[in-house]
Amino acid sequence: MVVIKYDDIGRFLSRVNRFIVELEVGGKMVQCHLHDTGRIDHLVHSGSGEVYVRRVSRLGRRTSCDVVAVRNPIEGRIVVVDSRIPNRIFAEGYRYVLGEESYIEAEKDILGSRLDFLASNPKGLWAVEVKGVNLARGGIGLFPNAPSARAVKHVEVLERLSREGVRGLMVFAALRSDVEVFSPNRMVDPRFSRLACSLRGIVEFAGIRVKVEDDGYSIRIEPVGVGEFRC
Repeated sequence: MVVIKYDDIGRFLSRVNRFIVELEVGGKMVQCHLHDTGRIDHLVHSGSGEVYVRRVSRLGRRTSCDVVAVRNPIEGRIVVVDSRIPNRIFAEGYRYVLGEESYIEAEKDILGSRLDFLASNPKGLWAVEVKGVNLARGGIGLFPNAPSARAVKHVEVLERLSREGVRGLMVFAALRSDVEVFSPNRMVDPRFSRLACSLRGIVEFAGIRVKVEDDGYSIRIEPVGVGEFRC
């Protein structure tokens, strides 16, 4: 289980730039760091939406807090918005995707490429890239939520490694409880969608479903199973 502690719950005001958001916390306006360069306008809007905040005190920081999650004002659902969490979810739930007889190592180099994970099991050696999914429609988790040249590059790397004898795997980690299946977001990033769908069978794609809960002090994310990837 992945546990994310928080200190306050604020109200979303605005996004200043890719990394900073303005919030109202305890009646005061504060700026917090956002560890997610993707879009969040599908989750919260100015003046609406609860934001879960962790205080951070570190010399040289511009902000004194991190945003870890939001609660969608329409659905009332907690959605994690921290790009460091998907790798932690995979580290907890990789057996759903790779099987019980699997072993993983984080941030490894292989054949000239830096990977999120290198994994091994009876089927062979796996090069693994992990992506977080915080956008969903009708139980379908859509990736990405903004055009992502980085994701395209990672698929290309996995394709190359697959052709060189290492099995390429892209894993989508849900950051909300309502995701059952996963799909490329054609409307937002047609390039990624075309590439991913054209390489199925060469690169493998899978998702990890989760349960997300708030216990009043922390947000708990529990991997609960594998999610099918559909083109």
